[in-house]
Amino acid sequence: MKKRSTSLLLLVGIVVSLLAGCGNKDNNSANGNASPSPSAEPSVSASASPSESTGDTEKKPEDYKGEITVWTWNNDYFKERVADFEATYPNVKVNLTTMGWGDYLTKFEATKASGGDLPDVALAESYWWGKMLGYKDIFLDLGTVGFNKEDLVASASEAVVNQEGKFVAIPEGLGVGAIWYRKDLAKQYLGTDDANELAAKLSTWDDFFKAGDTIKSQSGGKVFLTPNATDSIEALIGSLKTSGKSYVDGDMLTLDNMKPAFQYVEQGLKSGTIGKLEGPAADAAWSQGNVVFFPSAGWREGFIPNVDKDGKGRWGVMVPPGGSYFRGGTAELIVDKKDPAKAELAALFIKQSLYTEQGMKINFKYGNVSAVKSFVDNKVTNGVNEFYGVDLTALYYDWLSKMPPAKYGKNDSIIEDALKTQANAIQKAGITADAALSNAAKEIKDKASIQ
Repeated sequence: MKKRSTSLLLLVGIVVSLLAGCGNKDNNSANGNASPSPSAEPSVSASASPSESTGDTEKKPEDYKGEITVWTWNNDYFKERVADFEATYPNVKVNLTTMGWGDYLTKFEATKASGGDLPDVALAESYWWGKMLGYKDIFLDLGTVGFNKEDLVASASEAVVNQEGKFVAIPEGLGVGAIWYRKDLAKQYLGTDDANELAAKLSTWDDFFKAGDTIKSQSGGKVFLTPNATDSIEALIGSLKTSGKSYVDGDMLTLDNMKPAFQYVEQGLKSGTIGKLEGPAADAAWSQGNVVFFPSAGWREGFIPNVDKDGKGRWGVMVPPGGSYFRGGTAELIVDKKDPAKAELAALFIKQSLYTEQGMKINFKYGNVSAVKSFVDNKVTNGVNEFYGVDLTALYYDWLSKMPPAKYGKNDSIIEDALKTQANAIQKAGITADAALSNAAKEIKDKASIQ
């Protein structure tokens, strides 16, 4: 690893203290599958593996026995995690059940309702993270199996607590809001390809969308600011929500806060500065050079080299106007089966993957940004990514340190789905921003207990 913790002993001490007293969409492309170069891989200390003491007897990894089940949609990532875990804990078997991202929540809720066999480790993706936090008496209080909420970064501290006030979720990786851009096009149309200079030049969303006029004028309308309405509205919703202008206040809709976002989308589509690229055309835009900025998340790190194989050196990433925000992310939860042995093994699985340098080697490979405070504070990173020429993990850690705590509400997925659907209606049907918000409000009230 090109950049290591300045205090590995401190990190190991934190990991061991967590265990002391412990009673025990396929989304592969979105998370990225590009491996870092071997020289960039974090080095691993044998002492970073967790162990447990009970009285005067130290429990060894081979002393743990049993099996657990994990449900996932991200097969490649979890296959590597399971292999790493089973190599460390040879007498524990992890049964991996893989399904489509779009089927996950439906299957979980159907199994829960029927009294069927839920997994020991469940996942909550950001679109329905809040909904799963609303379930009562389903997930284990993680404080009972050696986790401490204070060991997570402040920006994640509220997103891990359920509506009963229990600490039940560990972020697998934080989807840090980012704007990826073509450096060659930014230099050509905006005069600079430097991320800091661009962030200063486009420090507000008003500045950002006005830059579309310059790009359109200089390119003769052949190059767009962003690819489509959906990418644009997702960035704007995340930014507004994180800055305190949310779409909901308790059980009251506050969609007026979203009006500027929808106006930007309406104006950009009408003027031709926002593209109308969808499906294969949207995917192709990453390599074709007809879009300058791609609002998305840090996990695009592994995606871009796959879709723009000749793009080494021509991609940059900048902080969004107003600062970064949560843009996607996945939490891991332990289903409370009233079985201490199962809970113990499930906790070990999460700790091995998310709290040790050994596990972080896999996390970095798939573009996950750690929520564990010791990694962030000690700048444990994946080193400089040769494709981009920058240490992306260190960059995201800096953004996280300035991000206010995120919180997921029980109706977030319903609300955000409706908002994105209506932004897409502006693009496809040409409705106004006001009509889109009115339609969204009706759809949300029909589906959620909200005023």
